[in-house]
Amino acid sequence: MEESRTKNTLRNMKTGAIVQIINKLMAFIVRSVFIQVLNTEYLGIHGLFTNVLTILSFAELGIGTAIIFNMYKPVAENDKEKIKSLMKLYKKAYNIIGIIVFILGICVIPFMNIIIKDIPDVKENIIFIYLLFLFNTASSYFFTYKKSIIYAHQKQSIIDNLDSIFYFLKSIFEIIFLVLTKNFIVYLIIQILGTFLENVTIAKKADKLYPYLKEKNVLPLEKTENKGIFNNVKSLIVYQLGGVIMNGTDNILISSLINVSTVGICSNYIMIINSIKSIVSSMLNGVNASIGNLNAIGTREKKESIFYQITFIDYIIYSFCAIALMVLLNPFITLWLGSKYILNLSIPITLAVNFYIEGLRSPGYAYRTSLGLFEKSKSTPYIGAITNIVLSILLCKFFGVVGIFIATSISLLVSYAWIDPYLIHKYEFKTPIFKYFKKYLKYAICFTINSVICFTIVNVININGILGFIIDCIIVLIIPNLINFIIFNKVEEFQALKNKFIIPFLRKFNKKFSNI
Repeated sequence: MEESRTKNTLRNMKTGAIVQIINKLMAFIVRSVFIQVLNTEYLGIHGLFTNVLTILSFAELGIGTAIIFNMYKPVAENDKEKIKSLMKLYKKAYNIIGIIVFILGICVIPFMNIIIKDIPDVKENIIFIYLLFLFNTASSYFFTYKKSIIYAHQKQSIIDNLDSIFYFLKSIFEIIFLVLTKNFIVYLIIQILGTFLENVTIAKKADKLYPYLKEKNVLPLEKTENKGIFNNVKSLIVYQLGGVIMNGTDNILISSLINVSTVGICSNYIMIINSIKSIVSSMLNGVNASIGNLNAIGTREKKESIFYQITFIDYIIYSFCAIALMVLLNPFITLWLGSKYILNLSIPITLAVNFYIEGLRSPGYAYRTSLGLFEKSKSTPYIGAITNIVLSILLCKFFGVVGIFIATSISLLVSYAWIDPYLIHKYEFKTPIFKYFKKYLKYAICFTINSVICFTIVNVININGILGFIIDCIIVLIIPNLINFIIFNKVEEFQALKNKFIIPFLRKFNKKFSNI
């Protein structure tokens, strides 16, 4: 079982990373064409409406997580009847969610003048553009629920491969029609068609892999099971709402407090950061199904050991990427779009810190949800959401856009960053939380030291242009990883990962190289 989990994890991590790299390269090309063909106002509208619909879709996050959690045990036991019953329930739930999202989206329309401070200079009707965004989001729920059974079987790579194919084709059509028509509406229609066709294809793939899903003799779940599932869903919806408010309201606040054009300029930074986040999280999400399997059948000691190994991996990856974003974002955007699209250095630094904090909290979240501790964190979203909104409004008055992003960092630290680890230590590991805090502080100190050293070296060298960017990349690649290796090469987590992944990989590589 341990070997199977490791194999599935590595496969999902590899496929997830490759797929996301391809997708984000295509997204970068599409964005480049988009900026050349259309203006910054359109970028702002795209980012704004994406945020609005992210908030309206928060209910799905609760359903989706509950689906995966309740699938782990029947999948591990190959209980097809229970899986069929769960899938029938989830189909009904997702259909209801799709309808609710559409109705809520319609209710937002009267408040559009509040959300958008200054009406952007675009030829299309803003409400019509918003309705296309809304239709794309709401319609996706009527097929997407079948992804859950593929995830629960630890076959995320199947979804990743299909996603890559459709994303590539969609991007090609977006580029062609943007150049030919220079029309934002056509661009949005292509997105709608791409989303629809991908979800239908994945649903058919799930039916092919698990043909028993098409059987008609589906038994209803017992009332106690239904009650337990929907109690978890209610807790998750409240929990996820706080996360959505923290991560999904920045563009809305910038639009309503400043203007849509600033949203457009910020969206270039956020697109790059989200691209890196997608690549990293997709790779690390390959671990999540294995976490669910481990938490269903593993020992308490094994669960804790794996948790700290995953946290260590997250620190190494997210700290390196965050430092790269701090140092390289402005030089990269200068080379890509020109200096008129550059923001003050404080903004990429703050965004990178948000990226690091959010990344390091993901193991705690993955463990808490896979352990079913849904109702133990009811206060978390209230703390995070209220802190974020209040501080965003206050700090924006003093610091502008950067104040909104600083508020996000603070709200993460006072809520999600510590509550999830606390819950899994208290209710599952049965060990003190101080061990986690000690490691978290050590990681934070090392992250800060690495950042300061990299910035110092880059500023001393101070070469502009493509050559300077390449030199900066080399510095960022070497310095943080070298320092982390020196500090952590003797720790338990590094040794465990070396024996489990690094040494077997080197042996496999050496074997292939020797056979050439």
